[in-house]
Amino acid sequence: MKFKLLLFSLLFTALQLYSEIPYFRSLVIDKENSSLRNNVLFQDQQGFVWVGTDHGLYRYDGFLFEKIYVDSVNREVNVTSITENKQHQIIAGLNDGKLLTYYGDSIRMSVTPAHSPIRSILDDGKGSLWIATYGEGIFYKRTDGWHRVAGMPDPFVYSLALHSSGVILAGTDLGLMLIETINQQLHYKVYDAKKGLPDNMVRNITIDAVGEIWLGLQEKGICRFDIKTGRFEIPVNIQNWSYGPVNSMTLLQNEFWIATETNGIIDFEFRGDKRTRVFNKNAGFNYGKIIDLIRDREGNVWVATENRILMSQGEKVEINTGEGDIKFDSIKAITCDKNGDIWFSNHNGLFRYNYKKTGKESLEKFLEKPEFRELHIVSLFEDEEGFIWIGTFDNGLFRLNPFNGSVIRFSEKDGLDNANVIAINGRGSTLWLATLGGVVRCDVSLNPVKNNDFSYSFHSFPASEGPGNIFVYCVFIDSKNRAWFGTDGGGLSLYENGKFTTIKSSEPEKSKVVYSITEDLYGNIWFNTLNHGVYRYNANGFRNFGSQQGLRELNISGLTTDIEGNIVVVHQRGIDLINTTTFEVDYIGRESGIELLDAELNAVAKDRKGSIWIGSEKGLIRFFHYNRNLVHKSETIIRKIYTFMKPGSNVKDSVFDYNQNQISIEFIGLWYSNPDEVSYRYRLLGLSTEWINTKDRIVTFPNLPPGNYTFEVLSSKNGQFHHAKLASFPFVIHKPFWKETWVLTGTFILVIMLLFFYLRDREIRFRRMEGLKKEKIEYQYETLKSQVNPHFLFNSFNTLISIIEDDQEKAVLYVEKLSDYFRNMVQFRDQDTISLDQELEMVSTYSYLQQKRFGTNLEVEILIPEKWKRQYKVPPLSLQLLIENAVKHNSVSHETPLKIVLEATDHLSLIVRNNLNPKATAEPSTGIGIENIVNRFRILTNSEVVIKRTSKEFIVEVPLIS
Repeated sequence: MKFKLLLFSLLFTALQLYSEIPYFRSLVIDKENSSLRNNVLFQDQQGFVWVGTDHGLYRYDGFLFEKIYVDSVNREVNVTSITENKQHQIIAGLNDGKLLTYYGDSIRMSVTPAHSPIRSILDDGKGSLWIATYGEGIFYKRTDGWHRVAGMPDPFVYSLALHSSGVILAGTDLGLMLIETINQQLHYKVYDAKKGLPDNMVRNITIDAVGEIWLGLQEKGICRFDIKTGRFEIPVNIQNWSYGPVNSMTLLQNEFWIATETNGIIDFEFRGDKRTRVFNKNAGFNYGKIIDLIRDREGNVWVATENRILMSQGEKVEINTGEGDIKFDSIKAITCDKNGDIWFSNHNGLFRYNYKKTGKESLEKFLEKPEFRELHIVSLFEDEEGFIWIGTFDNGLFRLNPFNGSVIRFSEKDGLDNANVIAINGRGSTLWLATLGGVVRCDVSLNPVKNNDFSYSFHSFPASEGPGNIFVYCVFIDSKNRAWFGTDGGGLSLYENGKFTTIKSSEPEKSKVVYSITEDLYGNIWFNTLNHGVYRYNANGFRNFGSQQGLRELNISGLTTDIEGNIVVVHQRGIDLINTTTFEVDYIGRESGIELLDAELNAVAKDRKGSIWIGSEKGLIRFFHYNRNLVHKSETIIRKIYTFMKPGSNVKDSVFDYNQNQISIEFIGLWYSNPDEVSYRYRLLGLSTEWINTKDRIVTFPNLPPGNYTFEVLSSKNGQFHHAKLASFPFVIHKPFWKETWVLTGTFILVIMLLFFYLRDREIRFRRMEGLKKEKIEYQYETLKSQVNPHFLFNSFNTLISIIEDDQEKAVLYVEKLSDYFRNMVQFRDQDTISLDQELEMVSTYSYLQQKRFGTNLEVEILIPEKWKRQYKVPPLSLQLLIENAVKHNSVSHETPLKIVLEATDHLSLIVRNNLNPKATAEPSTGIGIENIVNRFRILTNSEVVIKRTSKEFIVEVPLIS
C-alpha cells in the first residue's frame, strides 16, 4: 500500500473569543486541496482519528494527516461513513455503495448490493455487518452473503446504533426503526409521529454511557427515547428548538454538543447548570454548518466543518472575555459565593457574575459611588453570613452587604494597623488578614442589642508572637481549622492553639518566600515558593515538585484543589495538575487557549460545584477538571519497522536476515491535547538495558549483530515515565546461514563423514597397495621362476645350438633377443604399469624366441591401433604371461599349430585368445600366474579381467589403463 504523508501547519490561532466560547484549534487536512469536503469523523481503538472526505480517507496522529491510498493510480473515493470491527479493521463506506477495508497497511475494496451513499456502518458483534444507505435502505452481511431488510417504511436511512439489549436502531426519513434478530429471523418495529416521535426524520442516534438513547431530529432538536416504554421526551430547556436539523451529537461529561446544519454548535447541559449555549457566527464562532462531532478518549471534542477540522477541550476550559461593554481583563481578585456567583475586581470596579445567565442579566456592578472608584481591590472573601470582604491596597478593608449594597470601611482607627490587605480568609467568627505588615486577626461578634448587627475587633501580632512585621501573601484555613500563612522571608507559618509556629523545611533558603497555600484530600499542606516550585508538607516532612518532577513553570501565581483532589497550579503557561496519589502532572495550556495566562497572585477561587475560576489579563477563566472515562496518559504505539530506511514492514514482521541489520523503528505517543509536549524513552534489550530519552519519533540501530532483541518504548506528555504505558516489539536477526546451528552441525557432521570416508578410502588404498605389493612380489617370484625355468632354458639352449650349427649370425641375434627378454623382465618388474607399447615389445621378443623353436607352427598376431600403444598402459608382463601361458598349456606342432591373437575391442580393452590344442600330458601348474594378473588389474583399475573358455578357444579380456 502506497502512502503519501501530507504535512500541514497546525493553526494554533484561537477563534475570536466571545463570552464563554471554548477555544478551538483549527487543523487543515490538505493545504493544497481547498475543494476537499469533510463527511465523517471517527476514532479507532488505538486512538488514531480518521476523517472521511470526498477526496479520500485520512488518518491523523497529532502531527500529520496521512492519506490512505486505495491503489497505485491514486483513485479518489468519497468516504461517507467509518467504523471499526472486532478484528480492528477500519471499514469505510463510500458514496457509491462500496466498502473499503483497511488493516495492517493494506486496503481492499469490496462491492455491496447497494449503489447509494453508505451513511452508517455497524458491526453487531455477532458476525454480521450492517450498512445504512441513503436511498436503498439497510443491508446486512452474514456468512451466506448479503441480505436486504425488506418492508422498510423508508429507504433513506441516516444512522445505525446498537443498544446493549442487542436491538439495532435505525434513523430514517419516516421515523425510528428498531430491528431485532430472533431465531435468525428479523423483527422490527417503527416509531413515528403517531407513536409519539416528536419529528419523523431521525438524523442521528447516540447511546450514552448508561444506555440512554438520544435522537437528533430534523426540526425538533434532540429527544430522549426510553426503549423499554417506547416513550419520547424532549428536555425542558430545548423544547423551543429553533436551530435547524441536527447532523450529529457527542456526549461530554454533563452535556451534549450538537452539530446543526446551519447554526453551528449547540451546547446542551442536561446535568449540572443545565445551560444551553450557542456557538455560531452571532457568538463569534465562524462556522455555521457542522458536519460531524466526536469526543476522543482524552475528552477533546473534534468538529468537522465542510473544509476544516476543529479541536476543542470542550467543557474543560471556558474563557469569558466580557459582557457587553465590560471587559473581563486585568482581574486582580476573585472569589465565589454560596449561590455560585463569581465576584471579581478589575480596573473597571467590583462585579458579581452569574455565568448561568446571558447578556446584561449575568453581570452586576458594585461600589459605584465616587468614593469607591479609585479603590485598588486586591483580595475578596465571602464569610459565612454572606458578606463580601474586600481588601485593598492603601485603603484598608471593606465589608459589602450584597443584599442591600451597604458598605462598611475599616481603617487604622478601627484597629487595622496596615491598610494593605493582600489576602482574606476565615471560618466561623474569625477572619484572618494577610497584610504587608504582618498578620491581623478580626474577631466577629453579633450585637446582642441589634439583630443582624455585628461588631468587629482587630488584633495585630508583634514580632515576638507572630511571623513578624513582614509581608504576608496568603492565608489558608485547613480542614482542622488551623490557619496557615505564606510570608515573604519567614517561610510557612502555622497558627494553632493560640500560637504561631514557623515550619522549617530542609531547604530553608528555597522555601522562605511562600505565595499560595492549599490542602489536599489527605490533609497534606501544599504551598508554592519563589522560583522553587511547589512543596507538600505533612508529618513526614517536605517533598518538592519542580521542573524535574514535571512542572512546566516555577513562577506560580496560585494554588487550589479541584473536584478530583488534584493540586491545581496556576502559572504563566497555563495550569499544571498534580495527582496527589501518583504525583503525575497533567498540563492545561496552549491547547485550551490559556498559554499566556498572566494571572494575578492568588486570583484563584473554587465554586461550590468544583469549578476553578482564575482571574487573568485575558479574561475570566473557568476550569472544570473531570476524569470519568477519560485517558490521562499518552498512548504509545509502534507504527512501522524499516530496514535500511526502506519502506516499512508491518509490525508483525519480526524476523530479519543477517544483511537486514540496520533496523529503524517508528513510534508515536498519541496525545492530541498537546502533541508537541510528548517525549519518549526507549531501549533495545539484547543490545543495552539503559533507557535513552528523546523527542524523536523514529530511532535507528545500525549494524546489529545476529540475535534476539526486544525494543521497548515509553511515552509521556510531561517527561515523567513512572506510570507510562510500555509498547514493545520483539524481533530476531538471523545469523548468516553459514553460522546457523543447523549449518554448523551439518558441516561438522559432513567433515566427520568426509574424514571417515577419507580414512576408509585411505585404508582401502593402503590395503590395495599392500595387495599390489603382494601381487608384485608373487609376480616377481613367478617371473624369477620363469627366468630359471629349466624347460624354458633347455629349449632355448637347444634352439640356440641348432641355430649356431645352421647360421651363426642368426644365433647372435637370438642371443640378443634372449638377453633383451631377461633385461626387460628385470627392468619392468618393479613398476606398477608400463605403456602398452613397452609391453608389446616384450611380447614380440618372447614370440620371436618361441617362434625360433616352433617355427611356423606358432603364430602370434597383434591387431592393436598404433595410437593405443602410446595412450594406454597395462601391468608389466601381463600380456607376455598370457602368451607364455598359451604356449605352456597347448601342443605346438605341424599337426596342431597354435595361433595367438591380441586385438583391440570397442570398449577400451584387449582380448588375448588362442585356439585350444591340449597337450596329451598337461604340465603342472599353480594357477598363480592367471590369478596374479586378475588381482593386479582389479587393484589398479577396479575392473575385472574376463576369462572365457569355449570348445575351440581360450579368451582373456583385460582392461586398459589410461
